Amino acid sequence: MEVKEWIDQYADHAIELRRTLHRNPELSGQEWETTALIRRELESYGIRILDSGLTTGLIAEIRGTAEGSGKTAAVRADIDALPVQEKTGEEFTSEISGSSHACGHDLHTAALLLAARVLKQMEHSFSGIVRLMFQPSEEKGTGARTMIGHGAMENPKPDVVLGVHTWPDTPAGMIGVKPGASHASSDNVVIKVRGKGGHGAHPYRCVDPVLASAFLLTQIQTIISRELPMVEAGVLSFGVIRGGTAANVIPDEVEIQGTLRTLNAEWREQIIKSIHRIAKSSCEAMRAEAEVTISEGMPVLYNTPEMIDGIRSSAAKVLGVDCVQELENASPGSDDFSCYLAYAPGALFRMGTGNEDPATHVGLHNGGNRFDERGIPAAAAVITQFLLDFLT
Repeated sequence: MEVKEWIDQYADHAIELRRTLHRNPELSGQEWETTALIRRELESYGIRILDSGLTTGLIAEIRGTAEGSGKTAAVRADIDALPVQEKTGEEFTSEISGSSHACGHDLHTAALLLAARVLKQMEHSFSGIVRLMFQPSEEKGTGARTMIGHGAMENPKPDVVLGVHTWPDTPAGMIGVKPGASHASSDNVVIKVRGKGGHGAHPYRCVDPVLASAFLLTQIQTIISRELPMVEAGVLSFGVIRGGTAANVIPDEVEIQGTLRTLNAEWREQIIKSIHRIAKSSCEAMRAEAEVTISEGMPVLYNTPEMIDGIRSSAAKVLGVDCVQELENASPGSDDFSCYLAYAPGALFRMGTGNEDPATHVGLHNGGNRFDERGIPAAAAVITQFLLDFLT
């Protein structure tokens, strides 16, 4: 049978798996039952699971039996949920209060399980290795590095790495592709502004870190408006300001927390330097001190153009050329799939999950967002066909 026929044969089971995962979401680092379900499914397909030493998540391999020297292709699906209360009203809504698959990782997992099942049935059609990576903790930004630390990108080193992510703005049954920079980098910014506390009625005896923090926040936004070229993209947002205990008490310290997003590695480094410079100088101007800590998060996700070409070609075979959407803009969101791209060329394509229901376009990380499940067999078909084309 052809890929599409195999996919159609097993699609209903994959959708049921997705609904089981959806009812039972598990947060980053706690994906024990999710991992157990994936393990049971793969073992029932006859797929070998590697002894990777992972606490949650797993790595498995399918070895093609066709003649040829063979290459290695790795595929990732992230498996963790978010601390978001579901509000979709679906019949299979989350049964875990305060937790849901609001980013669609349950669809990613189901699609890769479906592709794995078909590839196992078609193992005589290719040579080489398909490495299946069911990754934990993507939402914390630590999962990919954990997988890499447990051998996901070695023995042998993959020749390519492939990923997929739900996308509400792409119609279900289609995929979206974006060569080059596809997702932004992400870094956590923490600034501690230290002054001298005292009575609010006597500010001249104090060094006010609240006022210094307010001044700092206005000045630091000039990095984006005045230091970043118009043709480049960057976002610097602060979501936490913490300090003080009473309205009439000037505190000793205020802590500010934010996020930096860019689509260019060089400008990322320049902005980080500017954050340090402006924080220090602004606080000095207010007689305060600034301590800046920037924790490196995920790098820019750069889709290898040749890989995107291959995904387009494979998708045209199984879905039709009209089912490939060219995405004009990169996402300011980040994904730790980018960490794998330091080891092999690769690409993350989008699984369309939108339809005429406005709830399917609410957006990711929102408890009210619904996902059209037709995206699962469509994405699985593209994954399967791409791997067959690459390894044949």
